[in-house]
Amino acid sequence: MKVNGTNLYVASYGSVESPPLLFIHGHGGGYHWTQCQGERLGSQLRVIAPDQRGVLRSDPADVEIRMDVLIDDFEELRRQLGIERWAILGHSAGGNYAVEYAIRHPDSVSAVVFDCPCWDFDANDRYRLPVFADLYEQAGDSASAARCRALAAQPQRLTPEDKTYELAFGLGDAFQDLSWYDPSRRPAFEQLGATAGLTDDQWSRGYSHLSTLADLYTSKLDRLAEIPQPTLLIEGIKDPATDPLSVDAYRTTGAPSATFTHSGHFPHYEEPDRYAATVVTFLTTGHVPSS
Repeated sequence: MKVNGTNLYVASYGSVESPPLLFIHGHGGGYHWTQCQGERLGSQLRVIAPDQRGVLRSDPADVEIRMDVLIDDFEELRRQLGIERWAILGHSAGGNYAVEYAIRHPDSVSAVVFDCPCWDFDANDRYRLPVFADLYEQAGDSASAARCRALAAQPQRLTPEDKTYELAFGLGDAFQDLSWYDPSRRPAFEQLGATAGLTDDQWSRGYSHLSTLADLYTSKLDRLAEIPQPTLLIEGIKDPATDPLSVDAYRTTGAPSATFTHSGHFPHYEEPDRYAATVVTFLTTGHVPSS
């Protein structure tokens, strides 16, 4: 679809008569989420899952990608599809965008589901960096371990210029395994991507969203109480991305949450049926089913 001057690839599932749901992916795209949840949720919802501007099957980025640009794209997509209001579901960094979208466009959004969101990259980094430090020590890299500890302890807020993502990716498989309750599930998850038929260039387009880091390091924790729509937090019990400080800030709003006790950062994959049932029940009844 042509949206605000660029072509977006838009996957859709379910009947146009069903309640609409926009999926907002995080960095790297939402291909795996759609493969796990598109058909499941589409049995009762109308799921719209675009590859965001510059990512995967959408056109390469031709402007600097910032949160404002993405939110404008979501709104234009809604308008073109003729949807009056839709629920939104944001995973990982997508949960950060979802906060602002819901607040800025209250008449467009009916409800918000946060799936392992990253609402404050400073708080998230300070939670993970000591873990990174221990892993670097185990690998015999004391210099990187010291760098992790120094960043976690610095008095000023962390920023994109600190490049903590380099420390994360520098851990290789050890970092990737942190996102899983059961790391043995990771190879099958990665195989989904390997068989997607996408080129290396398309996969690399996720790096175009590094320019959103300035927006992501601006905390959204104080904004959570300003969201006018019903919200639900889905958290994986071993998720390294949604830090305890952020979870506590969310719970002060009194909004419901669901803890997935056999998941890390990907409950939609590690506990797919419960995930789908939780999302559908919340969006159609306003209730959260018991675990």
